[in-house]
Amino acid sequence: MSPRLSPRLLAGLLFILGLAACTTPPPAAPRNQLLILISIDGFRWDYLQKYDAPTLRALARDGVHATRMTSSFPSKTFPNHYTLVTGLYPAHHGIVGNEFFDPAFNETFSMGKPASNKEERWWAAGEPAWITAEKQGVRSACYFWPGSEVENHGLRPSRFKPFDGKIPTEQRVDELLGWLTAPAAERPRFCTLYFDIVDHAGHTFGPDAPETGDAVRRADAAIARLLAGLERLGLRDHTSLVIVSDHGMSEQGPDRVIFLEDLMDVARVRVESTGPTGGVRPKPGTGTAAELAAHIRAKAPPQLHVWLRDETPERFHYRGNPRIPDVVLIPDDHWNIESRVGWPNRVLTYNKGSHGWDPALANMGALFIASGPAFKHGVEIPDVDNIHVYNLLCAALGIKPAPNDGDRRLVKAALAR
Repeated sequence: MSPRLSPRLLAGLLFILGLAACTTPPPAAPRNQLLILISIDGFRWDYLQKYDAPTLRALARDGVHATRMTSSFPSKTFPNHYTLVTGLYPAHHGIVGNEFFDPAFNETFSMGKPASNKEERWWAAGEPAWITAEKQGVRSACYFWPGSEVENHGLRPSRFKPFDGKIPTEQRVDELLGWLTAPAAERPRFCTLYFDIVDHAGHTFGPDAPETGDAVRRADAAIARLLAGLERLGLRDHTSLVIVSDHGMSEQGPDRVIFLEDLMDVARVRVESTGPTGGVRPKPGTGTAAELAAHIRAKAPPQLHVWLRDETPERFHYRGNPRIPDVVLIPDDHWNIESRVGWPNRVLTYNKGSHGWDPALANMGALFIASGPAFKHGVEIPDVDNIHVYNLLCAALGIKPAPNDGDRRLVKAALAR
């Protein structure tokens, strides 16, 4: 007769087994498996059907495709690229805009300022996927990505390329393929690749312009070029792709502009951001943020929503970080916050498209496709938040993620094993 366990002993064993299940590291991916994360900046979710993108459509059909991916607020390039690879909301990883002021540093971060892209102090609150990988013995290589040029707590990707917007899309693909010709022991298992041609076209010509459609076609051709190169190297069957964008794109024009000077005395504030999302901070001795917000609300048109930093809508997860302006100005879709300074010249070349508005708006939706041996086949999933992508990357690589704001819903929906 089999010995019987006492209820107390049985409960103890079950507790130990449950604890082991929680602490057991994720199963390691095969050592010959490669994962490439590709960003097509500004690729709105509906461009996949709206324009000529046969390669992307085939990958979406054969792999896992989210009908729409929701960006984090603000729906800007740098905050969302860092969210995609850290699983953290911008308020938590610290890159709260393409430009922002840090009162502790008394300095402004800007995506166009080389020092901002090379100094760890701006980026240190987040652990990007390539650092998570390197910590766990998985070599990484970044062919462009915001944050990839920075040493992060003493670590870097095994290989990285400082951003150079003049490098043609095709050359970016070919150079990454060149990195993959390294011997197997030196070859990276996690790579990033970044294209900006769709975003540039959307800004300059608008999301509905034929020039934007042509940029989508060129981005699609670049993906086809990458797949052909992987085939030549004998890596295609061992490579999985996660293809994303950071945000969508909306039409805009100089006829839908709200001027700062009509809302406040700009001499009494620090203007920290303009465009689809604005932000101001009262200068010392000029009153409180609450007084400034009340003053702006009294003059604001119906298209403008005015929030104190820690009263922004909860769903934005945009509170608590002092890098966020004291007063956040959020106009309706298509509308912008601008200054009258230099306006007569700027209006002549005003962009026809932009992004940065409420991520829940249809036009701000982004792209998500996962395809290859690590992922399920022929699966369509509903709208997913981009904070969950980091956990999927880690699961596909068989590494343990750092603490983050996402969960495993995308892992469960997309991962094959």
